[in-house]
Amino acid sequence: MAEELSLDSIKEMKKADFVKAFKNKAAWKKAEAVILLIDYKLDGKKCSIAIPYRKTAEMKAEMKRLKKEKLHLMKKSGGGSFSIEKNAEGNYAKIELLNGGLSPKAIESKISDLFDILKIKVITTQSEEAAAEAAALPAEADSNENLPEDSFEVAAANQDDETFDSEEKNAAAANPEAKDDSNAQKRNLKPEEKAKMVDNMKKMEENLDKIINKIKALKNDQ
Repeated sequence: MAEELSLDSIKEMKKADFVKAFKNKAAWKKAEAVILLIDYKLDGKKCSIAIPYRKTAEMKAEMKRLKKEKLHLMKKSGGGSFSIEKNAEGNYAKIELLNGGLSPKAIESKISDLFDILKIKVITTQSEEAAAEAAALPAEADSNENLPEDSFEVAAANQDDETFDSEEKNAAAANPEAKDDSNAQKRNLKPEEKAKMVDNMKKMEENLDKIINKIKALKNDQ
């Protein structure tokens, strides 16, 4: 089982271990916040890091700790809301930066190859408060500046052809009843509402049969 990503766990991670943990799609599906780090030292090279969080409050607390303990440069760190959404082109990660020193442009240029591993694109915005905070941050010396740069292009290329939601599609294909239940949930139907809907359909079918029988009877009388 892959180790869970956190500011502490990534400190000693090898690249392969990070990629394995990052590919935990369940963690990203449940995430409502994310911490993003660029030019982070991982396995002797500098690269981009993304850590999912289930709660925004947890992410904000970790961003405060990152700054206090100087776990990474604030100008190269960002915390934001996170959600997986879908448009005509497929799945994408919607991120709104809430604090830290990163800009949407920096995120999209530095993080894109990382999220390619999950076959999702990144769309980033920034709150006014985050933009003001980023502009006010002082300059910082980067101890990772001269490290060789690494990317996740190879990891993305080696990823299988399944899309982010392939697991759900495969499960639905294997269990049609589960797919029906899933569709009901997506329509926000409660069990009693679903049962009522089925009853109404049965009644409609019975009424239709009665109408058909009456038409047949009228034809016979003629």
